[in-house]
Amino acid sequence: MSTALQHINAFLNGQASRLLSVCHEPVYRQVPDEEEFITKACAVLRRDAAADGDDSVLPVLGPDFGTISTAAIYGGKRIPASRGGMIHIEPVAATVTDLLSLTAQPLPYEQTDFARAARLYHQVRARLELDELYVRTPDFQGPLNTLALLLADQGELIAGLYEEPETVRAVALRVTDTLIEYVARYRDEIGPERVVGNIWPFVTLTGGRGVGITQDYMPLLGPDLYAEFELPLLKKIADRFGGVYVHCCGVYGQHLRNLAASGVNLLGLESCYPETPAEQIYEVFGDRVAITPGVGPLGQQEFPTLAALVRSWRGKPVAKARFWFCFCHEWGDVADLRRAVAELG
Repeated sequence: MSTALQHINAFLNGQASRLLSVCHEPVYRQVPDEEEFITKACAVLRRDAAADGDDSVLPVLGPDFGTISTAAIYGGKRIPASRGGMIHIEPVAATVTDLLSLTAQPLPYEQTDFARAARLYHQVRARLELDELYVRTPDFQGPLNTLALLLADQGELIAGLYEEPETVRAVALRVTDTLIEYVARYRDEIGPERVVGNIWPFVTLTGGRGVGITQDYMPLLGPDLYAEFELPLLKKIADRFGGVYVHCCGVYGQHLRNLAASGVNLLGLESCYPETPAEQIYEVFGDRVAITPGVGPLGQQEFPTLAALVRSWRGKPVAKARFWFCFCHEWGDVADLRRAVAELG
């Protein structure tokens, strides 16, 4: 077993209170040409495979095709990235009622980004000739996120929660069942132990323990609506896969107590400062979940680097949290971040 794998397993098994995983930036993300994707991915993964054990990183392919992978299961024209932007999708529904017929006809698995990701994984693995290559899911958006991407006006979904709650509940459950089916097939096709998380954060959930999932609809909802419409579906996903590691880079502190009381097997939560500070998460969960912290654009004047944010925690209760720091060599001073993490004690 590699040193990196030992470090990761020790953290996941509760034998370590913090972990710093430093990979090389996956510059192949959202590259549309598959040969270019494979070539760039192989170059990055060779460097990660040869990394020092202190980086606590494994070679993990991130087949990122944009935030649209789950919405694309239901059709819609892809809008290519332009001028450094991201891939988008053309909405395919005008009203919540339209979603009833739309979600009843998902594309076959073979036509989805999940099948494409599995195929690319096998091609990259064959070219690298690595004994062990891990992989992430395409962006696993939650049920309400997925529905919102299908609608031309996301306000329609918010209104539907009040005006057509049974319709929203029915289509959200249908989407959840499809997502579970397709993610399960993806994991089975590759091997559950090799599928180690979502496209962000760059955690590595070894041994088939759980999935990463995006919950970027949380900031748009009050606690009652989120608890009623999304939390039961998140629990269903977590129950199926053995837990969830949640990505949300917005304001979601209003949901933390409901999350804690929900019975959802939460493996970890992303904390983006200042939107949802790590202190808020630690106050509710203590060391029961891992926290992956970061500094958002609104916090960079106060904390220009992640290391500066980490140093602000010294001597505070949050310093005792279970932190899984995820970073890239290209993002800044790794040595300074290592020192800041060590200084937490």
